[in-house]
Amino acid sequence: MGYDHRRHAGNAGDVWKHLLLAEVADRLLAAGVRVYVESHAGRPEYQLRPGGEWEGGIGRIWPVRYELADRPYFQALASLNPHRLERYPGSAAIVLELARRRSFALRAELWDTSPEVEEAWRSVEKGRSLKIDFHIGDGFSGASKLTRDLDEAALLLVDSPYVERGDATLVRDLISRSAAAGWIVLSWQLLGPEGGARPDCNHREFALRFEDAGLVCGPMEGAAMILAWGDRHGDQMKDLIEELGRIEGEFHGVARRMSESF
Repeated sequence: MGYDHRRHAGNAGDVWKHLLLAEVADRLLAAGVRVYVESHAGRPEYQLRPGGEWEGGIGRIWPVRYELADRPYFQALASLNPHRLERYPGSAAIVLELARRRSFALRAELWDTSPEVEEAWRSVEKGRSLKIDFHIGDGFSGASKLTRDLDEAALLLVDSPYVERGDATLVRDLISRSAAAGWIVLSWQLLGPEGGARPDCNHREFALRFEDAGLVCGPMEGAAMILAWGDRHGDQMKDLIEELGRIEGEFHGVARRMSESF
């Protein structure tokens, strides 16, 4: 894959991605979904160091986290950082923490091309009752194959770093295939002309322009999460879409108030 997320962990893009992922995951867990799939997993957690991109992302939101304490994302972060902000969880770790809080085992199917990432997950598994199937290899083809083999609904996060030509097409195809298989899909996208892999299925986009929220992430204009689903999830998606829309307004207000102090 040729991509290492360590220096980006906790940045403004991660905050938006994980805020919405945690909300969707927590609601689907409550509804009985027991499988989580991630096409580009990354490490279980990251150490936050001075000068990192996190300072313009979660670093700016952390002082006002109590205003958002009822959101699953901030509950997961608080579990990892009981005293001060030092560590940042990867996407799968957030979902697994939400499952732990509900006291049931979640099946996690994770893909990454890095042996170091695999070893990090093996270390996490030791001494814990986690059901993680970690796969070294191409998450596009691996997750696509799972849509044919799995006989139950799943939540899929497609978080491609877009480092290869044609990745946008692969993202779009995987989203559409997974939605057709009855899965619910979230996909992280950049805003701007370089982003965009809109699927050919039911979907909604939830966007955050970093400047509007008082966040900073280098030259990045903003990020969006695409929520996609198949026909069988219509009624369930209505309530979820309404809640994600409320989060858009709520988060902008809190983030803007915090940014006024910078």
